[in-house]
Amino acid sequence: KTDLLRLRVSSLQPQEIDAGLLRLWSDSRLCPHFHLALQSGSDAVLKRMRRRYTARQYVDSVEMIREAVPGVSITADVIVGFPGETEDDFEQTYGLCDEVGFADMHIFPYSVRPGTSAAHFTAQIDPVTKSSRMHRLLSLSQRHSTAFRERFLGTSRPVLWESPKEAGRSGDWTGLTDNYIRVIGHSPRPLAGEITPARLWKQTEDLIVAQVLG
Repeated sequence: KTDLLRLRVSSLQPQEIDAGLLRLWSDSRLCPHFHLALQSGSDAVLKRMRRRYTARQYVDSVEMIREAVPGVSITADVIVGFPGETEDDFEQTYGLCDEVGFADMHIFPYSVRPGTSAAHFTAQIDPVTKSSRMHRLLSLSQRHSTAFRERFLGTSRPVLWESPKEAGRSGDWTGLTDNYIRVIGHSPRPLAGEITPARLWKQTEDLIVAQVLG
């Protein structure tokens, strides 16, 4: 038990998602945000990574979450250029990411880590190919992130205010909604550490301008 007003679950694996786990989100303190490991949308690459799920199982887990948790955001880690990743493997990853429409994606180019099995794999991917694939996914991520935030314009969400904005007018504060949208709001009083409702009304390049309601 805890008296904390907000609980955000960190990284989960697709195979951990089931109805019993999702019932916990009936507690409003649990944030409607799931960071669900992906890494690749290619079954062949997932197998070489020794992941214990398939691309189809991943998509099924996403659908289960969205049916159970209203307004949920789903974010993911993706690795491009894993040894042996073919163009078809990458297109499968791109297609899955496009199908899911993540609220945000953390995209990393594969780099050799000494002592790991993958460090000994042949068919390492050249840097130019990694860079090209990474930029395609970054562009896709931006498009879906923008679309996700746009869905909530005009609605009110609880925001945990974190700190004053480093640049801009005095009284500007940044924070995160329960479903992981970065917002900026104005208040003449200190807000750090408080949770207040806020109306999301305008989208900028990477965050939402919000009206503090509490």
